[in-house]
Amino acid sequence: MFIAEAPPAYKVNRLFYFHDIKTGDALFLEMMKVLYGTFIGFSESEGFLKPLSIKDVRRRKPELLNRFVSDGYFLIDASERPMPDGATAPAKLELLRQSLPGLKIRVKALLGEQSVPIVLIGGVTHKACFSPLKDEGYNVINEEMINHPARGGQLFFRKKLRNTLNQIGRTQSTSLQMGS
Repeated sequence: MFIAEAPPAYKVNRLFYFHDIKTGDALFLEMMKVLYGTFIGFSESEGFLKPLSIKDVRRRKPELLNRFVSDGYFLIDASERPMPDGATAPAKLELLRQSLPGLKIRVKALLGEQSVPIVLIGGVTHKACFSPLKDEGYNVINEEMINHPARGGQLFFRKKLRNTLNQIGRTQSTSLQMGS
């Protein structure tokens, strides 16, 4: 299970699971590069193989999301409500701390067991949620923060997420072929 900070503002209408997104979906795109790089024609050293592109990934979003779920992945937000415009990191931290009781209820309902690996995405999310979830007995596997890709940390996001998933033996799925 992946836990990010909060949904984007409602006015931008670009949630991770929405299919018809044209921009502003860095979390989805970067996660697909890590999980399904071979399938989408992306390699860290070469980028997208010609003629493949981000547009191809977006066009195949329903298929990629189905694969994401069938491979046992799921993403939720620590806060069910978007962060206020212009919220500072301390303000976001406080809002996430206030969201912890609801988050714990949702995590318990979704996971059923505490041994399922949890990955926290973003600095504020990690700071607010790591210790409380660990203290509840959940298997939060990233000891250090994983940068959120929407804030300019795409390369760090991919590197840290790949390293984290490799620690638990969840490596890239190569069973899909682009164009199939």
